Amino acid sequence: MRLPILAFLTLLCTSVSAQNLQLFESFTDHAVLQRNVDHPIWGWARAKKKVTVTLGNQTMTTKAGKDGRWQLQLPAMPAGGPHLITVSSGREAITLNDVYFGDVYLLSGQSNMEWRLTQSDPDGSRAKAIADPMIRELKVKKAYDGVEREHLDIDENYSEDWMVGSAEGIRNFSGVGSYFAHYVRKDVDVPIGLLHASWGGSRIEPWMSPEALGMDADEFASKNRDIMDRAGARGRKKFAGEFPGQGIPTEDKGESMGWLKDEFDDASWPSMTLPTFWEAAGYPNVDGSFYFRRTFTLTEEQAANPATLFLGAIDDGDYTFINGSLVGSYKNAYSTERVYKIGYGKLRAGENTIAIRVTDGGGGGGFSATKDKFLLETSSGKVSLAGDWKYNIGKFSVGGNYNQIPVVLYNAMIAPLKGYPLTGVLWYQGESNAGAGDAEKYADLMRGLVKQWRGFFDHPDLPFYWVQLANFREAASSPNEPGWAILRQSQTAATDLPLTGQAVIIDIGEAGDIHPRNKWEVGRRLSLHALKDIYGKEVQASSPVAESTERLGDLVIVNFKEVGEGLMIKEDGDRYRYLKGFTVKDDQGDWHFAQALLDAKQDAVIIANPAGTKIVTVRYAWANNPEDANLFSKEGLPVTPFEMGVE
Repeated sequence: MRLPILAFLTLLCTSVSAQNLQLFESFTDHAVLQRNVDHPIWGWARAKKKVTVTLGNQTMTTKAGKDGRWQLQLPAMPAGGPHLITVSSGREAITLNDVYFGDVYLLSGQSNMEWRLTQSDPDGSRAKAIADPMIRELKVKKAYDGVEREHLDIDENYSEDWMVGSAEGIRNFSGVGSYFAHYVRKDVDVPIGLLHASWGGSRIEPWMSPEALGMDADEFASKNRDIMDRAGARGRKKFAGEFPGQGIPTEDKGESMGWLKDEFDDASWPSMTLPTFWEAAGYPNVDGSFYFRRTFTLTEEQAANPATLFLGAIDDGDYTFINGSLVGSYKNAYSTERVYKIGYGKLRAGENTIAIRVTDGGGGGGFSATKDKFLLETSSGKVSLAGDWKYNIGKFSVGGNYNQIPVVLYNAMIAPLKGYPLTGVLWYQGESNAGAGDAEKYADLMRGLVKQWRGFFDHPDLPFYWVQLANFREAASSPNEPGWAILRQSQTAATDLPLTGQAVIIDIGEAGDIHPRNKWEVGRRLSLHALKDIYGKEVQASSPVAESTERLGDLVIVNFKEVGEGLMIKEDGDRYRYLKGFTVKDDQGDWHFAQALLDAKQDAVIIANPAGTKIVTVRYAWANNPEDANLFSKEGLPVTPFEMGVE
């Protein structure tokens, strides 16, 4: 009888503890709470029980409701700390240590917001330079739900508490967020809290409520259930064809079965051409673990010395073996380039085996490298590893691309924060909405997100600042290659809402990487908006914006606003300092690269069409990668890309 009684007591204790005193997940040690407002604090206790909250010499009491939830208001507090907050109910008590009041910013978006400082700071020098215990971050765990949640999942991979910005701690903060906070604090002595909820690859719609998308909440829930049911159909069909007679693997036993060993016989495995994501190879919406194997041949000279293995970034984690020996591994680093050193004695003349276990927990899974960068570099030549690899699946889980499904990220990662006091929102997203047909709709979606979040956080004037997409991919070879310019125009259009602003960064992107490394300048440019709007500093926050056009004979004049101290041509080594980046459409519908001259006295640009035809539309920096665009404000801010008609 002991086991059943023990089981009963365990269940009883679990049931009781679920009613015990708890705080909402953002109230932890080292928290930064919003200054100068009556700050709500809430949690759960046993139903109808008295709850007491003490802050300094001030004590507040309430009773938990029938459902156990309770809420109180902390008195408005000026910036500063540290404070001790004690919450008690009956014999239970929770103490929050090292709490500061300051300004709290919500960070959200996709991978460029998620990008950690250390990913642009491998030697830690920048982290040391901006380390600051008055910058703190709470990282929300990636989560999704079909209904609004009451609790917030905190990413325990970083910390269950607010992280303090020491040289070591700040390395794991959002790079954009940490630099933003650093530049704000250079001018304003106030603690900064970064409440960080982002998900790489996410579209904007998952961060919006059904109402913001013009959807009925019940209709949305029904529709999403159907989406989830269908999500894995194609992958299951692919698996059945590639592995006939086998059941879907739900527990990874590949390593114990020898799939990473040198001598394993993989002749019966199907093949996949790498590098690629397995979603593109027939397994959309499939997460889990895939095993990849192939052989390659080395000469005696190639095998005699150390070598370097280049696999590019692997989404998310990998264990990489050569000839049965582990040569490198990352647990969860979807954007980290895998460059593994292969020491003496690891390689051999003749046939060698490489085996890789790749794990993925959401979104794309596999290899993002280009074929020419997927190789082994030896002291006497390179050996390409691109081509057919044998593969097997250790664990097959259908999750669906939740970061693509409307509302589900909002429900899990934003909705629990309803009414949470904030100073502002920083948003870096848009790459996943930049496709044809999507980009044109983005302005209205962005306006909808801003308006809905302002209402949701009970802050109708909540400042909202975002990052315009950087220059990316190869430079345009013809005068009509819009690409990401459409999305950038939509982002600019949404700034018609009050207390919004964007950081224009078409000058600091990278053609071959969707994740620009220069996050410090992104953070600085965002901070200019906050310094001006929130802290009343006299700074030029906005990039110059085209305001109007006028015709002057065969020429067109473009006038600008938000020019600060004036416009200038950025130095680029060109001794003649030509103005670049302008294109025009003529009355025949043809596009041309244009000639442009800066009238610095009037802060205007004069445009000529070399074709000699009538100009009807002017564009500037209108391409995926407008790398040659060189018109700036004298404060160093690039002119905002634009397309404008000419009357």
